[in-house]
Amino acid sequence: MVPKPAVGLTTLLLTLFSATSLTAQAVTTSQGISVTLRGILSGTVFAQDADFGTGNGQRAEYVTAERSKWVHGGDVRNLRIGLGITGPEVKPGWRANANVELDFFGTFVGTGSFADEQPQPRLRVAYLDLTNGRTTLRIGQDWSPTLGNIPQSTSHIGFPLGWGPGGFIGWRFPQIKVMKTLSRAGARTTTRVQLAVMSGSWTDEAGGANNTFSAGERGLPQVEARFDYSTAGWAGYIVGHVDQKDIAGPDLTSRALEVGFSTTRGDLAIAANGHYGKAMGHQFAQVVQFGDIKGWGAWGQVGYTLNSRWSVWGFVGTERPNETDITNNAVTEADGTAIALAARRFKSWLAVPMIRYKSGAYALGLEWLHNETQIGPGANNKYRSGNQVALSARYDF
Repeated sequence: MVPKPAVGLTTLLLTLFSATSLTAQAVTTSQGISVTLRGILSGTVFAQDADFGTGNGQRAEYVTAERSKWVHGGDVRNLRIGLGITGPEVKPGWRANANVELDFFGTFVGTGSFADEQPQPRLRVAYLDLTNGRTTLRIGQDWSPTLGNIPQSTSHIGFPLGWGPGGFIGWRFPQIKVMKTLSRAGARTTTRVQLAVMSGSWTDEAGGANNTFSAGERGLPQVEARFDYSTAGWAGYIVGHVDQKDIAGPDLTSRALEVGFSTTRGDLAIAANGHYGKAMGHQFAQVVQFGDIKGWGAWGQVGYTLNSRWSVWGFVGTERPNETDITNNAVTEADGTAIALAARRFKSWLAVPMIRYKSGAYALGLEWLHNETQIGPGANNKYRSGNQVALSARYDF
C-alpha cells in the first residue's frame, strides 16, 4: 500500500506532466501570472568497487571505504521539478518573479527491503525576485555566488563532479542577494556584479534535528561578492567570501577567493575553477571536513564534439587541505563527529572521462569515475582508491 503523501505527490506530478503534454509549458493565470514547468528526468545504472561520500550512486564523490568485490545498483534521485513564476508589474518597470525547485535526494520512505525504491523530495531553491531586468533583489534560498561553472555529467547532476574531492565548491543558503548588470544593452562585453548576505553555517550541533543554532548561525553571516565578465567567446568571474563562527575560544573566520572561466572554440569546450580559502567545509571544501583548515582546490574539464550527436569529455580535479592544519587542529564531519587523526582526509583527486550521445533534450552518457583519497598524515598515510562506472540517461524539459 502506497502512503498517502506519496499518492498526493504522484497525483501532482502526473497532473503536471499530463498538462504539459497537451499544452505549452507556460500557463497564464487569471492574475496575469505566467507559470513555467521545467525539470530533469534522469536514471542511472552503476557498478562501483568502493563506498563513497557524500553517498553512493548519483552522489558518489570521494572514497570512504574500499570493497573486495564490485557492487551494483540504480539511482533516479537526480529527478528534478521546478516552477518559474513571472508576475505582473508591481510598479512601472518592476516585476515580482519567483522560483521553486526540488529534487529527490531526500531520505527514503521508511526502512527495509522496499525503501531504496522510494526516495523523497528535497527542497533545493525557493526565492522571490523584484526586478527591472538589469537590477534584481532576491530574497529566499538560492545558490551562493561561489557556485560557478558546473562540470558536464549525465550521472552527477544534483551532486556535481568534484564536490569535496575535486575543487568544486558552493552551496545554497537563505539569503538576500542583489544582482546588477553594469554593461549597457547591446554591448560587446557583459559585466555583472552580485552581493549576497547569507545565513551562517557550520557543523550540525543539533544531532540532525536543526532546532538549535550552530556555531555558524551564532556568528557573523556569510558575505560574498562576485564579478562576472563575458564576451561572445569566453566568460570569467571572481568571487570573494568571508564569515565568522562563534565557537569556544577565539572565533573562527572563514575566507575564500575563487576564480573561474569557460570558453567554446569551435568543437572544443573548456571550463575550469580554482579556489583558495580557510574553514570552508560548509561549502564542500577541504574534502568536506570542518575545522580551522586552510587549503586550495581546482578542477578543469575539456569537451570535444565529434559530430552533431556524439561528444567526449574529460574532468580532473583535486582538493588539497593544508597538512599542518589537518594534523594540529580539531577536525569534524558535517554532523559534528570528531575525526581521529588516522582517519582524516589529507588530499584527494578525481578523474572522470565521459562519452555522451545527445539529441535535443535527450542525453545518454557512459562515465568512469576514479578517486584517490589520502587518509592519515606523513609516513603513516594510506590511499583509498575507488571506481564507479555509470550509464545514465537524462531528459531536460
